[in-house]
Amino acid sequence: QLITIHLPLPDTTQNYRAELIYEGPTDDEAYLGIANCNPEGPLMMYVSKMVPSSDKGRFYAFGRVFSGKCGTGQKVRIMGPNFVHGKKEDLFLKSIQRTILMMGRYTEPIEDVPCCNICGLPGVDQFLAQPGALPI
Repeated sequence: QLITIHLPLPDTTQNYRAELIYEGPTDDEAYLGIANCNPEGPLMMYVSKMVPSSDKGRFYAFGRVFSGKCGTGQKVRIMGPNFVHGKKEDLFLKSIQRTILMMGRYTEPIEDVPCCNICGLPGVDQFLAQPGALPI
């Protein structure tokens, strides 16, 4: 309960943290979507952890949606940790198999996840072995 009382809301903090989160120019659509926590902006999600799933050797990509909406079947660009802007290395274009809500050791499938929330993505582990970004 103390966390909900004392920590600021994500849409408040993203405004002044956007330049730390996003490395691109500060006047493009992605930056403005992150800074304003825009649910109608482009999808910008950061995968912070790969969580083991119940399937042997498979992982859920666990992360936070900073802008837009992350939904099942949506086409995304998966940028790995070695991605360099302007190059095709460590960049994949794939569809999201499922979006799941992770609650402790239990998971629940959900249709989509709006910005300022966290979720898990199964199937991304084939392309993202370490933390990375998923912009649309």
